[in-house]
Amino acid sequence: MANRRDSWSLIAIAGFALITAGAGLFLGFVAPRAVPQGKPVPHVPDQGPIVYELRSIFSPPNRVHLEWREVPGALGYRVTIMTADDESLFVSPDLSQAAWTIPPALAAKLASQSVYHWKLTVSFLGHAETSEPSSFATQ
Repeated sequence: MANRRDSWSLIAIAGFALITAGAGLFLGFVAPRAVPQGKPVPHVPDQGPIVYELRSIFSPPNRVHLEWREVPGALGYRVTIMTADDESLFVSPDLSQAAWTIPPALAAKLASQSVYHWKLTVSFLGHAETSEPSSFATQ
């Protein structure tokens, strides 16, 4: 008799424990997750840099080379260099190739160890498209 009563008690306690654990999970009471280690995940670029595949390459002595994907049907390109607050600093001349190295005279206007934005304007017959800004940093 005592054995049967102990069995029922054990079943009742196990059932209560299962219900309590299930309710805790349902209410969001779970063990805290470990804090992620390492560098933060980089921000996903906006659609403009993806569409035009904008890239910036820094090379000493303080040269910034900007590249993008050749756009079919484009009559020309123009690059706008902006501050981190998106204020225009200068605009490139009309370009026929899908790359531009900022000339030393214009690069002298850029402060060292700073982040700048740039956007690409692609000219077509009768209209133009401008990309979302991408960024580069000076050393």
